[in-house]
Order: sequence, then structure tokens, then C-alpha cells
Amino acid sequence: MSCHTFDESEFSIEDVRRVAAENRLLSMEIEFSRRCNFRCPYCYQDASARADEELTAEEARDVLRQARDLGARTIVVLGGEPMIYPSIMEMLAFIRDLGMNAEIFTNGSRLTPENARKLAQLDVKVVLKFNTKDRELQNRLCGRDDAYDVISSAYANLKAAGYGQGGRALALSSVISRDNLDELPELWTWIREEGAEPYFEMITPQGGAKENDWLDVAPERIERLFAQLAEIDRKRFGRDWSPQPPLAGNSCLRHLYSCYVDAYGEVMPCVGIDLVVGNLRKKRLSEIIRDSEVMQDLRGFRKHIKGPCASCDEAELCYGCRGAAYQLTGDYLASDPLCWHNADRKGEIERLPMPVEGLLPHGPEIRVVDMIRRVGEREAETETFVTETFPFLDEAGCVEPEAFMEIVAQASAAHNGFRTRHLDERFEGFLLGVRNLKIFGEARLGDRLFTTVFKEASLGDFGVIRGEVRKDDRLLASAEIKIYHRRLGELE
Repeated sequence: MSCHTFDESEFSIEDVRRVAAENRLLSMEIEFSRRCNFRCPYCYQDASARADEELTAEEARDVLRQARDLGARTIVVLGGEPMIYPSIMEMLAFIRDLGMNAEIFTNGSRLTPENARKLAQLDVKVVLKFNTKDRELQNRLCGRDDAYDVISSAYANLKAAGYGQGGRALALSSVISRDNLDELPELWTWIREEGAEPYFEMITPQGGAKENDWLDVAPERIERLFAQLAEIDRKRFGRDWSPQPPLAGNSCLRHLYSCYVDAYGEVMPCVGIDLVVGNLRKKRLSEIIRDSEVMQDLRGFRKHIKGPCASCDEAELCYGCRGAAYQLTGDYLASDPLCWHNADRKGEIERLPMPVEGLLPHGPEIRVVDMIRRVGEREAETETFVTETFPFLDEAGCVEPEAFMEIVAQASAAHNGFRTRHLDERFEGFLLGVRNLKIFGEARLGDRLFTTVFKEASLGDFGVIRGEVRKDDRLLASAEIKIYHRRLGELE
């Protein structure tokens, strides 16, 4: 994966905090196309490319205008492989004409001498894939037999066009994997000496990385690598930085000031948190950022992070990798399980699915929800086990109709409890009403029921929740409930 990093030479921490509070942007990541000609085993994207569903050029330009109007100074172009996109140069020129900086992550396959010169003329920062100097390993890490030659040629063309050595901004990107780990200190030094920026990142456990465990590196080994790279920078290049995941030599605070837009107009917090919070074909970017509970949680910075990461000594400018936290726990606010600071505290990191005990005010005698399985944008999924202690069973062992309403209400309460119980605040909630309760089937003793709740609307402390209860793939009941949920104040 590839993500934009926080750079105090580009954005100040005051800028970051201001745009977080104002629901604005400093940068945005976007892909114009999902198509790619490499098959990297760690890629976060799925292999399918739905070209007919991609944003049109005019739709993409409108998104860029919206980002500019929200204050974005930098647009980071991802993919797929961006250079495959037929209108890439026109789109980069459009970004520059809007007064924003442009940055592109590329595998180099279309970086001909002419294209390298065009990028230089547009003053585009280039981040070139460069995992290793070893030919066989480079090919393996890129899923293509000629990747080494392609990347080497691209690098030569970029240098000839004036990149590096005090010229145009150039970075060389490497994932940290088991096979290239020992080479990385030497590679880091060489990249610095070449006048480029090393961009070394931990692999987020998603997409292809989940299927290729030969890439995995233990967190404590990455800690030693980062410490070694920091020492090289201090002694040889006069740079001082504190090691922290997921990027060597950089901080990642992007959730405070950025977002990611994919080729189909879906908006997500970042490529690691592939949780859709809105679609730009349905809603303006400003409204998506303002109305998204996920985005607002992440923009809360330290207030919302749970577990060991919340009390870490590095917490002022680090909250771990939110992508790793989400992929490994199901909770985008959980502590990062891959951070070496959490190596001895993994038992304190909660993971979904998890029991609802502690999330609900209901005692076991009236509880009808047992587990919370998934949390998304304004929605959650819970699980109910219909056992002999289930409080709404008739003599025949059937679930009584009114139980479905209560299941939806408790599922919504579990969702709220999951989002707020770690805060140093007190909350209360009430069920105010039910409408459109529809029952399509019955549930019986021994069944497992799955309930999805979605917050359709909210006004202040009031909300309207739509709920559906299913058994396997069959819809048993649906209802809409009106709830009242408010903050009472600080805990004593």
C-alpha cells in the first residue's frame, strides 16, 4: 500500500489541528483508474478493474475542485498504475492549474524519457516503486518477470529529466518484507546519497498480503530496522527522527487532514481503512467528511484511540497505523497490533467480534444481543443466540414477535456503547418509538440471528435507526426505531 505522510515542511501541526476541527483538507489521495500491469503480492487492491464504472474525466475534475475548495494543497495520485490512465498528464496539469501540488505513486512501467520530462515540466513529485536492488527479488515482489528492468529504466529516465540531487522531488518506495529486510539499511543509505527520499513502509495486512505470509516481518524486527535507519540518518545525513510505525522517518497523521477517493467515487479514510463513508456521485465531499461518524472519530485524534496506543509516550504525534488496526481488529480506533510498543500488551487490544457485556446497560436477564460482530459507517452487525435463557420465548420455543423490536434496539445500543465506552464521559440513551415493524418469518430455540442496524438520520441527540434481523440469508424482521442518545458529561 502507499499513503501520504505528514511532513512539517509541507504542513504545520497547527494546520493539521485546524483543518481537523474545521472538517477541511490539506491533502487528498485519489485513483483515476484501478487498472494495473503489475501483480504485487502485497497489493491492497482487488484484481478486478471495472473500467465502465470508473469516474469520468469530468467527474474526477469535479472531485479535485471540491478538494481544492476544502483547502487541499496536495493531491496524491494512486492506483492501479496511474501512468496507464490515458488522461494522466492532463489530469496532473489540471491539479497544478488549480494551484495544488501533485504527487504520483508509480511502478515506472510508463515512465519513458518523454513522460519523465513531462512530469518534470509539471513539477510533479514522483514516488517510484523500488523494493530492492536484487533482480530476482524485485521481479518477485512486483509479480512480473521484467520488473527490475522496467524500474531501473524508469529511474534512469527520471534522473535524466532532473529528478533527485537537488532537482525535482523524487522518492523511492519500498515495502518492508522478510526477503528484503537485511538489504534495507544499505538501500536507505544509497537512496539518500542519490538525492532522493527513501519511503519505507510496513505492509498493511489486507488484500494480497493476507494470502502471502512469506512477506511477514515480526514487529520487534521492524523496530530494530527503524532504529538502525534512524541512526544512519543521524550520523551520516544530519536528520533526527523518532522511530514509529508504519513509515520509517515519517509520521502518519493523515486521518486528521486527508481522505482517499477510489476510481468509483467511493470515499474512505485511507487505503488501509477500506471502509466506505460515502460516494461522490451521491454527495459532496464536504458533506461526506462532515457527516461521517468514522471520519469524525478519526479526526478526534487522541481522544478516540483505544487501548495502549492512547497512553503511549509517542501519542502526541503517533497513533500507530489505523489501517493495520482496522484490518486486524475490525475497529479503526483500536490500538495497532503491529506496533512494537504493544508487543507485551496485545491482550489489552480488543478485537471484533466481541461480547456486548460492558457495552449495554441491560442485565443478562433481559439481554437479547450477545455479540457485536462488525462496525462500519453509521452501521453495525450483532449476533443473537436463542438459548433457553432467552427472555422472549413462548411455550413452543418460538421467539415472540415483540422480541425483534428489542433486538434492533439493543443492537443499536451496543453500537453506541462500542463507540463511546472508552471515552472519559457518561452517556445515556432511550428508545422513544418504533414504526414499520414487519415480521416475515419466525425464530426458534437454538437459532443464531444476525442483526444489522443503520443510522438513517440524526438531529442533535435524536436518531432514526433502521434494523433488519436475519437467520442465515433469510430476512425475519425489520423495523425503524427512534432513539435519544446524549452526552451527560465527564466521568468523576
